[in-house]
Amino acid sequence: MYICSMKRMAVFAGILMMLTLVSCDNELDLVSDWKEIPVVYGFLSRSDTAQYIRVEKAFLDPATSAFVIAKNPDSLYFQDAIVQLEDMTTGNKVTLTRVDGNLEGYPRAAGVFATSPNYLYKIRTEDAMIFPDRSYRLTVSDPAGRLITSTTTNVVGDYTFTFSSPPEKITFLYGSSVSIGWRSNENTAFFYDVTMRVHIEETQTGNPPVKKVLEWPIEKNILRGTSKNINTFVPGAAFYQFLSSQLDPLPNVSREFQFIEIQVDAGGKEIYDFLSVGQANSGITGAEYVASYSNIDNGFGLFSSRYSLVGKNFTLTDQSLDSLRNGIYTKDLNFN
Repeated sequence: MYICSMKRMAVFAGILMMLTLVSCDNELDLVSDWKEIPVVYGFLSRSDTAQYIRVEKAFLDPATSAFVIAKNPDSLYFQDAIVQLEDMTTGNKVTLTRVDGNLEGYPRAAGVFATSPNYLYKIRTEDAMIFPDRSYRLTVSDPAGRLITSTTTNVVGDYTFTFSSPPEKITFLYGSSVSIGWRSNENTAFFYDVTMRVHIEETQTGNPPVKKVLEWPIEKNILRGTSKNINTFVPGAAFYQFLSSQLDPLPNVSREFQFIEIQVDAGGKEIYDFLSVGQANSGITGAEYVASYSNIDNGFGLFSSRYSLVGKNFTLTDQSLDSLRNGIYTKDLNFN
């Protein structure tokens, strides 16, 4: 008896945490000879230009290897499924269009599953009319109107940095920390991830300059708590240590700091629970059976919401630029 289910999903639009990838291993204990079980993954995000939902099937065939079935697109996708979003406040419904993710810029990772076609269900954000803190129901039905699966989630709303964007120039001092703060007046966000991207330019002797982006995960899974104002702190020395860990001293390469991006990703409670279940059961001391979090009725998967706040063009003070050129961690990196 062979069992196969979707094992990995892409978190769309730069995604991600969040999100640019969320993955999990799902073990489905199916006891009937043949059964189609819906597997749904998707995040509603008001900061994206389009919403994508993945709808597939878990399958079991007692006579055929799962590795054979997984290569057949007909075994992965429902035929003529109708995927809709309903605003639970107004009752307004919109229908998503099936598209090939490979043509949308979201190719499926190579593996045991068929990679082409790579069906997703899409709607432009402006057509979806998604509002913060409202509840939305996702339904998957067959052409006869029979419900295959459904689930609901609340939508994460807007939040803002508690400093100007960009603020006064940032000073990274060895003996102190830089505060990154934001304020959220909406009620759905449950946790936050903070990422810093350092943009630099490298010039090798005799070659044109090359731009590089160094991505630094500052902190993950910051619980919201009861306060509207949330902060995380970046030790000044850690900034230079990070650059030292990402760049090699090269005598024929000079470097120039360009600017910093700061991104704060907010996620709904379902995403936090999804990640927490996987972490709690992983490792040598984890449970023998790895439980799978799901909030999909009569199926498996994850439907939640997220939002991304990005601040660009943060620069450094002259003091920080001097530490970049001459400091103990970065003096050999040839910053101008």
